Amino acid sequence: MKSPLRNLLAMTAAGIGIILALPIIVVALPFWIVALLTSSIARALEPRFVTWKEIIEYYPAIGWKPRPNLDTHHLSDDVFRMTTDGEGWRGKSTVSESHIVVLGDSFAFGYGVDDKDFFANVNPTFRIKAIGASGYNMVQEFLWLERLSPLLQGKLVVWLIYFGNDLYENLVPDMYGYRMPFVRQLDGTREWEIVTSHVGPAKWPFVDTLDTVGVKYYQKLAELCGPTFLSARAYPACAYLIQKGRDICKQVGAKLVVVSIPDITQLSQSGRKRLASLAPDPETFDPELPDRKVRETCTNLGVPFVALKDHLELSDYKESDCHWNQKGHRRVAELLTVLYRQHMFQESPTSER
Repeated sequence: MKSPLRNLLAMTAAGIGIILALPIIVVALPFWIVALLTSSIARALEPRFVTWKEIIEYYPAIGWKPRPNLDTHHLSDDVFRMTTDGEGWRGKSTVSESHIVVLGDSFAFGYGVDDKDFFANVNPTFRIKAIGASGYNMVQEFLWLERLSPLLQGKLVVWLIYFGNDLYENLVPDMYGYRMPFVRQLDGTREWEIVTSHVGPAKWPFVDTLDTVGVKYYQKLAELCGPTFLSARAYPACAYLIQKGRDICKQVGAKLVVVSIPDITQLSQSGRKRLASLAPDPETFDPELPDRKVRETCTNLGVPFVALKDHLELSDYKESDCHWNQKGHRRVAELLTVLYRQHMFQESPTSER
């Protein structure tokens, strides 16, 4: 048991410590109050943002699509304002009046940027319509291409393929429990088919709960950069979808161009090193393989191919999110302009108005 003297000394020392700390507390208190008020005011002024579930709605066979006539805010690395048209797509133009139709996932959707910075809106010379939603795989994008094909005559169709997850998710029946169409190989053949029979509003019962920070997707991307079981299936599946997309565009008189989107890890030495560490066999890891395989497919099919890694830099991506920032969207808009002039008409579309 402590003696009364020791207790008194301890209390005296504590009192002296508080007295000595008072000047520091007095000096720091105004800064703490300002910081607290600034944070409170910022939260009060920040617009209300909706969740991803509030942005999408169920759509038969495809799984989901953005809700029509939205005018709201959403949160990625920061709050951004987004609107959708009567069909649920972002962008000022309609499919019918557009010069360019872009198919894709969250990159085509413009995830993380305001309407004014969205690639489909930044160039007043070209009318661009983006058909895409967060989480889409190439199968969902193809199904929209098929549905919208009567409106595509004379248009440039740009199909964005994001290496971060598109090639892998073409082969699986759900995305975090949301049912989506996929492709499977017919038994004993090299033929593929699209499967939609399982798609419905109910959650898929076999949900992968392990991928909480995107680790699974990095592992899958690493597998796609080498001679693995996954790459042996993913690239033929991708080729099957591109061929079907090419055939539809030919039938309706549209021009198809495939554009690959690199994950941000593929654009830096440290990122490629990280992917190599996740590869089943680091010795056979080849970060160029996804672009090379898709390019070979497109060449064989007579479809123009562009690797965005040759046009984008790390500074075109968000610092804490895998999507493009405002600068990246401007560069993509510029590339779309170049592609239109290369593959459609030499003159500017303004002369058609």
